[in-house]
Parts: sequence; C-alpha cells; structure tokens
Amino acid sequence: MHNSNLSAVPKQLLPVYSLLGGIHTEYAIAGGKPIVRLRSSGEIRHRGAYTGVAMLLFHWVQEGKTQAWRFDPSIPDPQPIRPEETADSDGSQSLTFTLGELLPAAGLLRGRWEGAFFAPAIHVDVPLGADIWVFLLRSPWFRFRLSLTKQTLAVVADQSVANASIIPEAAGTLSTTISSPGIPFKKVSLVMRRKMGQFESEELISEVEAGTASQMWTPITRNFELCLVTSGSMRMDQLSEIARGLGADFSSGFFGPGSLRGDFLLCDGPLTEYSLTLRGDLGLFRHIEDSAAAVLSW
Repeated sequence: MHNSNLSAVPKQLLPVYSLLGGIHTEYAIAGGKPIVRLRSSGEIRHRGAYTGVAMLLFHWVQEGKTQAWRFDPSIPDPQPIRPEETADSDGSQSLTFTLGELLPAAGLLRGRWEGAFFAPAIHVDVPLGADIWVFLLRSPWFRFRLSLTKQTLAVVADQSVANASIIPEAAGTLSTTISSPGIPFKKVSLVMRRKMGQFESEELISEVEAGTASQMWTPITRNFELCLVTSGSMRMDQLSEIARGLGADFSSGFFGPGSLRGDFLLCDGPLTEYSLTLRGDLGLFRHIEDSAAAVLSW
C-alpha cells in the first residue's frame, strides 16, 4: 500500500467542486500520484469502491407522456480499489484513494444539455445511502500527435472528382488541401467528426465549389483541473454551472439554463473518436463520402 497520508507527503492541492453534502473532499498530486481523500463526520458505510474511466451521460428519457432530463454515471470497466481507512476519536471517517496515471477528460454537450463526458473516476458503493462519485477532470498536459488511417481521400461521381490531402503537423494539427478539378460537385466539404459515446459533432474544416482550398485544423485545447464530487444524480442547472466553469457558452432561460450556443467540446484528446470525411454534394440531399479514422495520442 502506498503511503497516502496527505499530511505526510509534499502535495499540491487542486480544486474540488462538490455537489454532495456531508463529505469533505481533498484532491492532490503527491509524489507524482493523484490522491483523493473523502472525509465524513460519520461512518461511510460502503460496500466497495471501484475505479476506471467513467461515462457521465446527460440525456432525456421518456417518463409517461413527458420527457425528463437525467444524469447517469457509469464505469464500463470497473476495477476494485481499496482505500486507506482511518477513523478519528470524534467518530469521523476518512477514505484515502491513491490512483495511477490518469487519462485527460473528454466531453461533448449539445443544445438541450445532452451529451457525455469521459473522465477517470472513483465510485464508492453505499448500499443504504447516496453513492459517492468522484470524477477527475483534467486537460491534456502533453503535446498531441495525430495519426490517420490514410492521408488522401477521394470521391468520384460520373465526371466529378474531388481529392483531399491531409498532412499531420506538429502538436496534433493538420494541413489540409481539397481540390475539385473538372466538372464540379455542388460543393465539396472536408469535415472532422468527433464521437463520444452515442453523441457526434461535426466541424467543417473547409469547403469549395470548384478549384482548391487549403486550411489548417487545430485541436481544441483548454486548461483545467477539477475534482467533481456528486451522488448518482445531478440537476441541469448544476451541470450548466460546471460547464460554464469549463468554458461553455449558453443563453439564459426563464426557468433554469437556456440552450448551449453550438456544440460544447471540452477539449480534444485520446478519449474522443475521430474521423475525417471528404463529402461531395450531388444536390437533392445526395452526397458521396470517403473517410479516414484519426487518433490523437502523445
């Protein structure tokens, strides 16, 4: 067992945002390892604790004749983790978790506050009370490297031809050129598609009707480090406050938060699925595509 006594190791305390009453949380990096301490004035009667990459699902569900917004957290591949437990004479209890290397978080939110975040997490299973969820939202701390399954894309329809050349550059950027010589399509588009769970977002890199267009694509980067503590439930207005702190832009509504202005992408990184698509528009809602998968790593 690692020495996870927070007071005994030189540490850097990091921000905590808690939606859970009765639990005091400390999050620190000590000796190069992430450490989370949960302290309760009474006993935390937990059955077990698990860690892994969690999906924070924000979605609308049908309840009778109406729709209700819901937050559903889960860890698809949970691994048991044993905390260091301490009890004080005043009856308070602490659970201290020492984690290994963390992955940076990823997230996508759409207009009606639906979407998903992915982040390293701890789930404390409390059978006779509210479960405790700890999500470690951290932006990438390394320079990206982007790899593609192929660097040229092509679409052909009758006498219309379009090509795209995609060259990975430093820090995960892409140098792109699309060309449509000869009889043109209605338009030709190069699109970066991001997928997180069941949610997708498209970013137009460039488009052309005829001729050539060159454009750089740059990953979305933000700088954040946050320990989010919740039970298994959350309200929409609580999510909007968290998202605002992470950089989301949304309108204000009469009752609770308004709609997001466009898709909110937390940041690019290895937990997001990517594909680049060259799309030739034939008109009348018809188009042909050629795609390449992409991976952001370090």
